[in-house]
Amino acid sequence: MDKAPSSSSADRFTFSLGIDVGKASLELALREGEKTVAKTTVSNDSDGHETLLDWLQDRGANSEKTCVCMEASGDFEKAIAQRLYEKDYRVSVVNPRRIKGYASSQLQRTKTDSADASLIARFGRREDPRVWEPPSASESRLQELTRARQALKKEQTRTQNRLDEAEDEAVRRAHSGLLEEIERQIEELEEEIEEHIEEDPKLEERCSLLDTIPGVGLQTAAIVVSELGSPERFESARQAAAYAGLVPSHHQSGTSVRGNPQMSKIGNGRLRRAMYFPAMAALRFNSAVKAFGDRLKERGKEKMVVIGAAMRKLLHICYGVLKSGRPFDASLHPGT
Repeated sequence: MDKAPSSSSADRFTFSLGIDVGKASLELALREGEKTVAKTTVSNDSDGHETLLDWLQDRGANSEKTCVCMEASGDFEKAIAQRLYEKDYRVSVVNPRRIKGYASSQLQRTKTDSADASLIARFGRREDPRVWEPPSASESRLQELTRARQALKKEQTRTQNRLDEAEDEAVRRAHSGLLEEIERQIEELEEEIEEHIEEDPKLEERCSLLDTIPGVGLQTAAIVVSELGSPERFESARQAAAYAGLVPSHHQSGTSVRGNPQMSKIGNGRLRRAMYFPAMAALRFNSAVKAFGDRLKERGKEKMVVIGAAMRKLLHICYGVLKSGRPFDASLHPGT
């Protein structure tokens, strides 16, 4: 049974717009009260975004009357969220897991893009999710820098693998030269990241707090700050972990849960991947994470399950440090 709409969104807004975001297109569903009154599809580019705005205006759904909700979708939602924000619409960008959970609670079984958009619109009106705000110019630049570094680190691994597999000397020289160039570019980017953080007091404060956590260095801190954003975006550490796709996902058949739980991997993959090596270090040198890992090992958990849980634990700690504004204190993070 549907629960009553929350007072804020349900009372304030006449319309709710749900957007199912894809790489190339946006599926739109406009609801007036409890009824879907219009649906359409536009391209996910600047022309499509202007078409969307005109479509809303033609239906009287201006920024004073309309709340907008969309799922986080691998950054494909950023441009339209920014455009609607610029037009003073109340925009919410939510984790897909919340929409999925809401669909289950509403017993919705129809799975089409238009049905998704209508469900997202209803979710936005009834659940009143947190308002989205764009990152500052400084935060955006840090994200661009850290993402470039991550891309180069990935290419570094690929090139090293090719070098290890090559037998011909000429091929080895080519890969070796490329590897040296990639390493040089990574060093330059890391220096640029450090300088950029030092120039912004807010970024420097956040990264310095994270740097107090054993296992988390400055480059990892920069990724966490740029990808996680303000901790105020999340109501709990679990929500932050869900955003990174670090919550366990069980394989269930009937009433039985089969196999080990695995990470959901629905979320911010850059943030999730950034936790892997720091979690490995934290399992050795961070007393809170080490105690947590030891307990899992005692219970017979496999190595990768322990690492995944340590990644989640470490992100919980990062969230707690940022939320509290206080340096890491192992006593505040028991190994449970």
